[in-house]
Amino acid sequence: MAACPDQEERLDLHAAGALEDDEALGLIQHLEGCEGCRQALATSKELLSLVALPALSPQEKTEIQELPRRTLSEWRRGARRQGLGLKTLGALVATVAAVTLVLLVPGAWQVPGLGPKAPVTATAAPATDVAELDAETMAAIEAWAGLEPLDAVLFEDSQGWDEEFDIDVGEAL
Repeated sequence: MAACPDQEERLDLHAAGALEDDEALGLIQHLEGCEGCRQALATSKELLSLVALPALSPQEKTEIQELPRRTLSEWRRGARRQGLGLKTLGALVATVAAVTLVLLVPGAWQVPGLGPKAPVTATAAPATDVAELDAETMAAIEAWAGLEPLDAVLFEDSQGWDEEFDIDVGEAL
């Protein structure tokens, strides 16, 4: 007598111990009334017992328990190597950039004040006298700088400016 076609897959899963509890209960109820399914289940259990793996040796159990630790250790070692590789690559790129700067940019390697003097050809903006600044511009500058408004009298007389703000450092402290 053959097993029921709709139960064959469930029989194999039950023989392997992979069937959910509620499904196993329904299958057991079916097995009570079906001789063909009981024989198919017995055949599946016998076949699975022939291909079952032997029990693990103590050495195999130890290796399986150590596997997560070894895997994590190897991953950390690889990450450390990769980090060192990136640092080395960064240092190499910085060195190449510095050498390129020294070789390609004229005067980049010279220390200011030690080499030959180059002629200065800078153009300066026309100097404006403080007295020439209008009151509105001065107020804007003072507001921007957070200063108290300055007296216009001080800008008219440079002597007054020097005398007004001639402070002894000892007195200020």
